[in-house]
Amino acid sequence: MDRPIEPGISTFLVERYWPGVDLVALRTALPGLEAAAAAISASGRPVGHVSSILMPDDEVVFSLIAADDLLVVRELNERASLPADRIAKAIALLGDGTPVALPGGRTR
Repeated sequence: MDRPIEPGISTFLVERYWPGVDLVALRTALPGLEAAAAAISASGRPVGHVSSILMPDDEVVFSLIAADDLLVVRELNERASLPADRIAKAIALLGDGTPVALPGGRTR
């Protein structure tokens, strides 16, 4: 994401139950997610893909998204044509308890 995340931005965890997903499928899908985030951000609604975790044995992908509200996160996934079975506000911490750095270097 090119734009820094605004101070009021929250993080959301997107749970994707994705039958048949593997590393190749996830890597193929991520550019579409990034492009959708860039397009939405360019319209004045900042959103960014922070990271994703693939659990291949469970056919699940968890994505951490930074955005100002849940509706933007839903739109992001729709534009990227990705499954989004559950979206929940989340707080991501590193091992030492500090918040995960979001794009642009800000933390939440």
